[in-house]
Amino acid sequence: MRVVILYDPGAEDWTAEDVRGVMQAVTQVGQSFAALGHAVRKQPVRHDMRWFQAARQADLAFNLCEGVHGRSEWEEHVVATLEFAGVPVTGASAWTLAACRRKATANAILTQAGLPIPRWTVAQGRIQDDFPLPAIIKPAAEDASAGLDRGSVVADRKALRARVAAMTEQFDEVLVQQYVAGRELNVGFVGDRALPIAEIDFSGMPPGSWPILTYAAKWDTGSPDDLGSVPVCPASLPQKLADRLVRIAETAWRAMEGKGYGRVDLRVDEQGRPWVLEVNPNPDLNDDAGLSRMAKAAGWDYAELVRRIAEVALREAQGSKAARELLAPSRRSRAARTA
Repeated sequence: MRVVILYDPGAEDWTAEDVRGVMQAVTQVGQSFAALGHAVRKQPVRHDMRWFQAARQADLAFNLCEGVHGRSEWEEHVVATLEFAGVPVTGASAWTLAACRRKATANAILTQAGLPIPRWTVAQGRIQDDFPLPAIIKPAAEDASAGLDRGSVVADRKALRARVAAMTEQFDEVLVQQYVAGRELNVGFVGDRALPIAEIDFSGMPPGSWPILTYAAKWDTGSPDDLGSVPVCPASLPQKLADRLVRIAETAWRAMEGKGYGRVDLRVDEQGRPWVLEVNPNPDLNDDAGLSRMAKAAGWDYAELVRRIAEVALREAQGSKAARELLAPSRRSRAARTA
């Protein structure tokens, strides 16, 4: 089988660490397919469209592209081009990527589906006087915790106005949402299958910090925010609560037409009530990231996680039998294992 791995080679302001973070997943996914004897091509996505010709010649486009030249709003255009051309591609559809990235749109859809969503508004001028505090302020159309730092949660009206003013200078749209104190939990999906629930342990956060996943917590390895937000999987939960969280997450995943792989982030408040925070299609696929951790708790190693993600895409495009045949190890890889 011929696999092309699509990725964003980065923008001019990317650091060497940013590039390494992208290429780590590209390398790990490529190694998983190469170990089975499949032909692998690592293809950067640029505006010259050479990537599209490479994808059309492959049996599967494994999509690790979270934007083009660092701009996340172009992510769905890559997938839409592949969908239009009928190229089998892993992960979420263009519609799901676009809807989930636009947080106000996603919140409206999830609310319509009857899900518990913390009160929210798009910052356009003055925020209502009765808007509940504390509140978290974040970009309305970014992902990967962009724009989130220790000042993102505010507890009084003055701080709210100041933070909104600062954020609107940097981002086109800003979302203000009621902050939910409590446990933060994640439900991962591969296809329709829910993986074991994970929890973020914030007990090691610096004193005075709000327990949230900031940009530094996700991407600045070794930072105080990173060291203070420790993922635990499987989470220690009463079975009744765990079952309820999975049901809510499944409803949210279906409402956003999730497919391929993804993650639903939730909080459980001090009264034990679950709240949906976000639906995240195509989350980080590094072997040390959350989805891989959930897969290991389900009994899959990293290679099996990659294989199952590929199988979902190929099954949808060509049927179950074709997916099995395409993913079968080549004779060369079988011979190598028995030599």
